[in-house]
Amino acid sequence: MIEKILNIIENADNWLVLTHEKPDGDTLGCAVALAHFGGRMSKRVLLGCPDQCPERYAFLQNIAPVVTMRCLPDGFPGTGGVAICIDTSNAARSVPGLLGGALECLIVNIDHHIDNEEYGLVNWVDPAASATGEMVTELLFQSRWGIDPDEATALYAAIVSDNGSFSFPSTTLKSHECAMKLLNAGASPNDIAEKLDSNLSVGALRLWGRAISRAETFARGVCALCWITLEDFEGTGTTRQDTENLVNFLLRIKGVRLAALCSEGIGWSDEREVRVSLRARAPFNARAVAGSFGGGGHDLASGCTLQLPISDALDAIRGNMEKHASARFSANQ
Repeated sequence: MIEKILNIIENADNWLVLTHEKPDGDTLGCAVALAHFGGRMSKRVLLGCPDQCPERYAFLQNIAPVVTMRCLPDGFPGTGGVAICIDTSNAARSVPGLLGGALECLIVNIDHHIDNEEYGLVNWVDPAASATGEMVTELLFQSRWGIDPDEATALYAAIVSDNGSFSFPSTTLKSHECAMKLLNAGASPNDIAEKLDSNLSVGALRLWGRAISRAETFARGVCALCWITLEDFEGTGTTRQDTENLVNFLLRIKGVRLAALCSEGIGWSDEREVRVSLRARAPFNARAVAGSFGGGGHDLASGCTLQLPISDALDAIRGNMEKHASARFSANQ
């Protein structure tokens, strides 16, 4: 599959590299590395994201600029070009209209989510990878151009963002082998860690405080939930970008195995919606909860979006989490 994809991108003059909505470090790091790689190959590259690049990953913009887009560019990349979708399990999580006939090019889908819908004409899906960054590392490493220091930086950021700096159960020997290749290519773990972890604004800290102050546990203490309203964002001068990793704090509560953060916002239809970030510890399954609402992701990290008022969304998520917990209790009896 790697050889096939390399052949496709080498023969395409125009590349449209796309991330998923609410971008995280994995999708952005991979996309930035690929966009920079395409530039070294003298390709015409456009890197697009449905949402604004979070401040936490702003340093990646110095490697390759990310364009916020709500629709596909007219005529680009065109016939003979290629659209490369990164870390995106279904087309609905990418730029609207991806599969609506606007693209005349070949779609290459590179992802590690087990629920990937294989919407591309070429699909490389590897659920065994702890991050899509591992896959893109191998792709570039096996090319005749190799990996330069900027690409190594972006890909190392991608990997550590998605596997918890090698602490999640998804981490494998392959994860560390990829890291070794990236260190040899010029990535600096200390520099990347500082850029990723030491950049909270005072407003973001206050936002987190509001959310954490609402934290509640239920279902015998194994489930935890908190939420953020539009008024919270306005009152702290923050955006949804400032919520990344907040849900992980709920898993620090003793006994909690399933956690959810509900964030109110304005969707593409200009109506209020609630995005839900879910995290779990085995044997609980975040993807099972997200899937009940049309979302997806990984067993231990998933998400979904509810077109409901915040109070109704909280009731729906809380009820589904309780149902999931009850099923786990029954299975253990």
